[in-house]
Amino acid sequence: MGDEKKRRINGFLLLFLFVIIFLSLISFFIHPIPTKNIFGLTGYYLSKLLFHSFGLSTFILPFLLLLASISLFKNDVKKFFYKYGAFTVGLFIVLLLSISLLPVGYMKKGYLGKIAGSFLVSKIGIYGSIILIAFLFFILIYSFSHLVFHITIMHIPSRKKLKKQERIPLATLGTRNVPTKNKVSQGLQKRQFSHPISSINNYSDKFLKILTEPIQEGKEGRRYLKELSFRVEEKLKDFGVNGRVVNTIVGPVITRFEYKPSPGIKISKIEALADDLAMALRAEKIRILAPIPGKEVVGIEIPNRNREIVFLKELLTTETFLSNNSPLFIPVGKDITGEPYFADIWDMPHLLVAGATGSGKSVFLNAMIASILYKAGPERVRFIMIDPKRIELSIYNGIPHLLGSVITEADTAMRALKQALHCMEERYKEFAKIGVRDIKGYNEKQKEKMAYIIFVIDELADLLLSKGREVESALIRLAQMARAVGIHLVLATQRPSVDVITGLIKANFPSRISFQVASRNDAKTIMDNTGAEKLLGRGDMLFIPPKSGSPIRLHGPYISTEETKKIVYLIGGKYIEGLMKHNFKRSDEIAKLIIEEDVLDAIANPLVPAGEERLENFARFLEREIGVSANEFKRFVEELEYYPPLLEFDMPLPVTTEEGYLEGEWDELFEEAKRIVIRHGTASASLLQRKLKIGFARAGRLIDQLEKAGIVGPFKGSKSRDVLIKE
Repeated sequence: MGDEKKRRINGFLLLFLFVIIFLSLISFFIHPIPTKNIFGLTGYYLSKLLFHSFGLSTFILPFLLLLASISLFKNDVKKFFYKYGAFTVGLFIVLLLSISLLPVGYMKKGYLGKIAGSFLVSKIGIYGSIILIAFLFFILIYSFSHLVFHITIMHIPSRKKLKKQERIPLATLGTRNVPTKNKVSQGLQKRQFSHPISSINNYSDKFLKILTEPIQEGKEGRRYLKELSFRVEEKLKDFGVNGRVVNTIVGPVITRFEYKPSPGIKISKIEALADDLAMALRAEKIRILAPIPGKEVVGIEIPNRNREIVFLKELLTTETFLSNNSPLFIPVGKDITGEPYFADIWDMPHLLVAGATGSGKSVFLNAMIASILYKAGPERVRFIMIDPKRIELSIYNGIPHLLGSVITEADTAMRALKQALHCMEERYKEFAKIGVRDIKGYNEKQKEKMAYIIFVIDELADLLLSKGREVESALIRLAQMARAVGIHLVLATQRPSVDVITGLIKANFPSRISFQVASRNDAKTIMDNTGAEKLLGRGDMLFIPPKSGSPIRLHGPYISTEETKKIVYLIGGKYIEGLMKHNFKRSDEIAKLIIEEDVLDAIANPLVPAGEERLENFARFLEREIGVSANEFKRFVEELEYYPPLLEFDMPLPVTTEEGYLEGEWDELFEEAKRIVIRHGTASASLLQRKLKIGFARAGRLIDQLEKAGIVGPFKGSKSRDVLIKE
């Protein structure tokens, strides 16, 4: 029988005992004779014993059984029973002492109540006893005021108070026992989100109002373009290349001249003249596309004198974007003709982004995340963000779309990846049970929808340096299998070298974006071709779209850090207001002050840099400004689970070793290892490494298992272990 089933059976038994005792007490109080008790002699004598001992306060005691029963059903004895049980015991003591001072009969006071009352009166008098009991009652109500408030509104809080050492950046992760099937099933069926973005009035208008209005830049004049095309022809002729410009395409950032060389001219010769042509035309950088796919011309791309900024707002208000219902449909930028270009992450299904510092990589990530936030609430899309640099993605800590606060530690990032793999497996099991192939089919069939999960890793190189092989294998497995279950990866790095973007990663990330990189080698690594080193920076990119091997040049959308922060505050401010409305009367004013004082990220996760100090200062400020108790606010933050749960992601993670099997299981090579050590009469990790051709970690674990099984002796320093069993 599983642990969960046992727990539920015990819960039912306690509930049954509560019903028996409570109804017996009521029967005894109404008719104190054996034949009238609802549970006969047993109920009569049990009730008589309790009433003789405690009097009327006895009615409080059965509720301890009810609380214990509920705590077993909720699987949270420590949080639920200890808190509410302590309050119930305190109420019982106060009631027992209060009744003991009243002029009522023996049965209503109880033997213990009578003794307690007599003792109090003899020591401090009747008035002193009344004052003492009133003081105890006040202390009880004050100590458990938050519980009394929640009970009054018939709401039992479900937020877990975490100790400092227990609060990790991704609160949903942990290394716990393997889940039972019942737990898994419940996790996939229950999804509750307190405040999706739909609760914000005129959300779209408020969102777009934050973004900068697009500015219409002056286009390159026809006369200038004609003159420039003539100069291109002349300069190429100077280098021994004859031909003519047959077409000119003016984009927001560059102008492409389609140049048709004369017969007999080698394309490679034109391609090699890029730097010479740039110097001759006094251009910053010239990129030569030789040839343009599907055409018999060479593309010569020259920067415009007045470069247009592609603002995100312009792309979000297009009919193409608004009419697409996919929450993963994002604006990538504008092409060289100035037309908006969009892509669906579902089709990618993962994205690899590279670019040097200042090239626009982080701005693109912000624009992508913002476009998803514009369309989808946390019930549709959730994010896991990993930022080893600690500066780029931490701005998003306030949005409820996160599964946990932004991860900055490599160990926590690794646990997140393992949890994603486990979530993937459980979703596949659910799909098989429902009879669907992917998340789209599941959401069409089921009333409760599955949320897409997007992993955003801002600096892949730092993560690989810390946890190289583990991270790479987890990413590759997710890239190969996770699309169908709605888990997508967006990896970004500013160092696209071969030790970061390995062949395996490239093979599983066909969709890639390269911003300006430092060298031709970096360009070849990320795009399998040169050209990215000739980009202009500030959002100028090459994009390999889904199901295509040829890169296209785009200019990414711009969103400022300040705009991103305002979007987070728009969503997070409304969300925290909703969380506070049952705890504070002026929740709207408090939420406004939280935004003004910039402490939303510290409320979401007090362990952000200087988070606890900022919260302490804000709590005092709040008490000073609008009279909200500083201690009450700090207690609310301590008990707050900020990010809405996604229960299938919060399922217990099987503790697996580096080799992939479960902690506590015997290794599949255990029997073979046992035969080897018995046959050789000695046991060491190096022996098992040689004979079984395995790594040192697995060999050491096998030795430990052999010791637990009583086959080999304890550790003896540098000597081999004794074998305790003969062949």
